[in-house]
Amino acid sequence: MKRLHRYILRAFIGPWVITFLLCVFILLMQFLWRYIDDLVGKGLDFSIILELMFYASFSLVPLALPLSGLLASIMAMGKFGETNELFAMKSGGVSLYRIMLPLVVFNIVISCGAFFFSNNLMPYTNLKMRSLLFGIQQQRPEVIIQNGIFVEPADDIFIKVDQKTRNNDLNGILIYDHRNTSTPNNVTMASSGNILITEDNSMMILELHNGTRHEDVKGNKYQHQSSKFERQVAYLELDATGIDKDNEEFFKGGYEMLDNQQLKYTMDSLNDALGNREQEICGNFKRFQIFKGMNEIHYGNMGTYAFSKAPPLRISADDESVVSKINIDTLLSMMDNVQKEQVYEFAVNYSRSADTYVNIVADEVEGTRRWIVRHEIEWYRKYSLSLACLLFCLIGIPLGSIIRKGGFGLSTVVSVLIFLMYYIISTTFESTVKELVTPTYIGMWVSSLILLPIGVYLVVAVANDNLRINPRVMNKIINLIKFRRTKDEDNQ
Repeated sequence: MKRLHRYILRAFIGPWVITFLLCVFILLMQFLWRYIDDLVGKGLDFSIILELMFYASFSLVPLALPLSGLLASIMAMGKFGETNELFAMKSGGVSLYRIMLPLVVFNIVISCGAFFFSNNLMPYTNLKMRSLLFGIQQQRPEVIIQNGIFVEPADDIFIKVDQKTRNNDLNGILIYDHRNTSTPNNVTMASSGNILITEDNSMMILELHNGTRHEDVKGNKYQHQSSKFERQVAYLELDATGIDKDNEEFFKGGYEMLDNQQLKYTMDSLNDALGNREQEICGNFKRFQIFKGMNEIHYGNMGTYAFSKAPPLRISADDESVVSKINIDTLLSMMDNVQKEQVYEFAVNYSRSADTYVNIVADEVEGTRRWIVRHEIEWYRKYSLSLACLLFCLIGIPLGSIIRKGGFGLSTVVSVLIFLMYYIISTTFESTVKELVTPTYIGMWVSSLILLPIGVYLVVAVANDNLRINPRVMNKIINLIKFRRTKDEDNQ
């Protein structure tokens, strides 16, 4: 390796390590911000929280690598431009392509490592994190209570709240109690309440205020009774007395816990099962919906009408010797008004039944397709995030040469703006994929296809000195921003 390449790599690796750790820390803080109210103050050991943070930090690595590569590239090349080292390199006959070669090779290695990490290590850490979260939820049932969602904190107890505060104060409580199978319905509604867990995690204490209780009492027939209360305390027995870490079998089949080979096998199996199910639905619809009753229909005293699936239709009366070929209009003309009304009513009810069946199986098929798409998204994500490490490097190197400013100031602003553009595009098209609007291979590659021509254009333009920004102009822009900020603060 040439000395110039070693020098460029040393100037890049230092900022890359710092920015990578910083990106992981920021993303980890976002994760903690999401779960902080549910984890802190619940009696959990600090080691459990540290273990959860450890596994969560591994799941954030594939997202932090592209951003750190972009920021480090801009910082390294911006420093070269700020100290005129980049100008000295070009004056010595070194082109931009040779200057960026070690950085490109390094980021290719990072991209390969990112794919290996996402495909082999991250499924394991996702499994551990999901298992630990589930164990925490089983130990602390109040953790799983969320606004507007039915949850089951104890066996056969379903709770939904409109609002939950940090102190576990609940508003708009709805409880379905199915523990007693002899009564079909047992519903409790309360305007407010509070939930507590005993120190040994064996009981959940639910305190309710200003509510009503509706219950069906089973006797000779079901009778309904209602009662109002100002305060009511319910004690629910919990099975879990500690965090169960041996529940990984529940989550091993999740798409986030599979590598690409397992994802491919699962997708093929799901597609085969979906194809078989669609054929079964089509056959059932033809047999039991379209041609249902075509063999034999009874209409009172008119005898038995035996239909064949292909016209003309045959009708046989009680006297088997009487057989004639008729069409549907002839058959209807043989009926009186009462029989015709019965036929029409049967046809309407039958059509409604067929429509209900179609809607049910359509929802079933759509749900299966959405589940397959989730596996496809995870399969493509491992490749797209790995390729993003290289694409961000191709964008960061020419941008750093243009900006000619090292450090975290302007480099961080530019990097965050570019990464936000990439993240918004990726998230938007991923949402369309989940809604079955956009094909998976398009939705997961759109952001990369947008970055690629931008990176190639910037590299070629900067290499040919066709795109540059005067440092004086950049300084004026920065000073103008500082002046406006100072003026606004003085006005306040």
